[in-house]
Amino acid sequence: MTAAVIGVGALAIAPIVGAVDAATGHNLSDSARSTAKTGLVWVFQAFDKVQASAAEASESFQDLIAEAKSDIRSSNNGTSEVAPREVTIG
Repeated sequence: MTAAVIGVGALAIAPIVGAVDAATGHNLSDSARSTAKTGLVWVFQAFDKVQASAAEASESFQDLIAEAKSDIRSSNNGTSEVAPREVTIG
């Protein structure tokens, strides 16, 4: 999330850096380009990590759903009788 904020911030600051760069005779262009590129690399890496985590969470949730459906089918067939239990939340 931090990387995304940095990337968006870099995009928002780009016009200001461009104006300052033009005023100083283009001395900042290489530095600004390098900084922007580093920010984009961070954003892409963060996006990849978030995407992988979301995929793992989705897979785990789908497995949980499949197990619950399997339990329902087996209890409906009379093969497995699960006694009700009390659950306290909080």
